[in-house]
Amino acid sequence: MALTNASSPSDSSSGYDISVLIDAKAVVEKKNFVATGTITYVAGELMEIEFPQYDQFVLGEKVKIMIYAKGGIYVFESTVIAKDSGSIVVLHPPENRRKFHDKRQDPRVPVREKARLLGLYEFSRKAERRFPDPPDIQLDNISTSGIGLLIDIDMPLQPRNQLLLQLDLGVRFECRTEIVHLTPVEGGIRCGTRITEISDVYAKWLRSYILRRQIETYYKEKAERIRRALLSDETPESVVNDSRDEAAEDRGTRTYLYDSAR
Repeated sequence: MALTNASSPSDSSSGYDISVLIDAKAVVEKKNFVATGTITYVAGELMEIEFPQYDQFVLGEKVKIMIYAKGGIYVFESTVIAKDSGSIVVLHPPENRRKFHDKRQDPRVPVREKARLLGLYEFSRKAERRFPDPPDIQLDNISTSGIGLLIDIDMPLQPRNQLLLQLDLGVRFECRTEIVHLTPVEGGIRCGTRITEISDVYAKWLRSYILRRQIETYYKEKAERIRRALLSDETPESVVNDSRDEAAEDRGTRTYLYDSAR
């Protein structure tokens, strides 16, 4: 299988922290329609903008975004990749992301699947061994640039050692990772790795998979925050009742678009 070095489109960053975009005003423009909203979420390639006219935009639609935030006005072309009641999610392109400092360039999403360990390269010995009967190891999280693992089998684990993995996340593929850090945990070792080799085809598929999971995780967490706010004693009863009515009315409006990210 032909492999290429994995890389992130956002290896460099400068300027203000990415958090200055939260609560910034954003103009969303398409042909013959303009709406103004507020940015409520920015992470990696995703940006959520809340505004009442969200239903005027369709999944896959090309839009122009103009953001008024600390440091200036930021303009870029984008695509609507997800919708929820009262908001849309658009792709935040690397050329604009590079204008900001972001500690989490590539957000990781939780994964509870197994991976097969096909081989182990020991850096100190400059030797690699393949496993005729590859053991299973637990995936913990994944991003476009790294994989977190939970390992409970006896093997030489050291930073700079490399793992050749076979993953099955709906599509089966191989990738090579390098160990960055190790943390003892109950029942094994938490192993943080960075992806060093993956085929271009599967790198694109992995990006699409992570965007999908990132959107799903964000919406679940958002729904939970709203639920907790409604149950809070500090929330006025009228707000609780109004929010329940809106939730009942808008139930089922959430939609996602995955293919546009491929």
